[in-house]
Amino acid sequence: MSRTYDVFVAGGSIAGLTFASEAAKLGLNVLVAEEHPEVGEPEKCDGLVSLRGLRKYGYPPGAGVIQDRVDSAVLHSPSGKTFTVDAEGLEVVVLDRSAYDKQVSAAAEAAGASVMTGRRAGEATETGDSVTVNAGDEEVKAKFLVDATGPASSPKHGILPAAKYEVEGDWIREHVVEVFLDAGKYPGFFAWVIPFGEHKAKVGAAGRGVSPFKALDGFLEGRSTTVLRRVAAPIYIGGPAQSFVRGRRIYVGESAGQVKPTTAGGILTSLAGAATAARWVSSSIHEGRPSLLAGYQKEWEGEFVKEMKAMLRLRGAFEKLSNQDLDGVFSVLAASKMTQKLSQTDFDFHATALLGALGMPGLLKIAGLVASAEVRSLLLER
Repeated sequence: MSRTYDVFVAGGSIAGLTFASEAAKLGLNVLVAEEHPEVGEPEKCDGLVSLRGLRKYGYPPGAGVIQDRVDSAVLHSPSGKTFTVDAEGLEVVVLDRSAYDKQVSAAAEAAGASVMTGRRAGEATETGDSVTVNAGDEEVKAKFLVDATGPASSPKHGILPAAKYEVEGDWIREHVVEVFLDAGKYPGFFAWVIPFGEHKAKVGAAGRGVSPFKALDGFLEGRSTTVLRRVAAPIYIGGPAQSFVRGRRIYVGESAGQVKPTTAGGILTSLAGAATAARWVSSSIHEGRPSLLAGYQKEWEGEFVKEMKAMLRLRGAFEKLSNQDLDGVFSVLAASKMTQKLSQTDFDFHATALLGALGMPGLLKIAGLVASAEVRSLLLER
């Protein structure tokens, strides 16, 4: 059995489903193949995002999708120092990602796209003006293949092992996101707590060269906790891929590295990438000009490349900080007016906001506290 489409989308992720929805609205015949039996499951993303960004791209969450609203974020240093950011004005929420993905899937089908679950996209062969893909028990032919499979196709240098639990405990603070930094326990990353209801939270841990499950169990030790669900959820922090388009294969979302290198959050940037790709693929097909696809990466980078470079700069410095360095950074932050400045910035462009709020005086203070010349160079580069 064989079917023909304008676009075959491998992966029913938020990026794949957004692409399908936008492309179908533009008149393309689109098929999405999701390997799991249900869209949105297993839920690996914590769903932290700004409503401002979702509204911008036309996908605000529907009824029952928002699990919590974030009033503040608290960062913990290795020695127990804290730095708190007032987030009430940033419109940050926690989404039920399973429900949100189902919402976008329904929008894609309402626009005319086909979404089939329990079908893994197999080997793809590009021939002339089409791509042939094995999808379960059938062969699908399309003008373009959109890869939205996530970590399976992400640049391998940027993958970190991570674990996430959904837990219940009296110690969880409603409406407060918490981040715990420790270069020994979570090298190159951190542990996190994201509330999603009364005494419930999504907690996670990641780090280079560590067992994330052991790290997370260690974090929860001493905290009275009931674990509701455990998920292995690798994260990507390596920055955008060098190329979003390779022949008739188009990469969106995490497959294109459209994920924040600082936090591994990628809902907004992936949604933006998918919507942008859909417009350029539609133009390419309708005008019969594959060369137009180059506009996709150019447009996405025009909006996000400055922020991505700032994030990579911060990540490069952060990964080389010792616990003593981290405590010193907290001292600088606490002594400045950073809390007020960050509470008035854009959650979706936090790296640019942080560097701007610190300014050269703040960066010089931090650089003076760290021993590594490489870190100082990264912090002070123009």
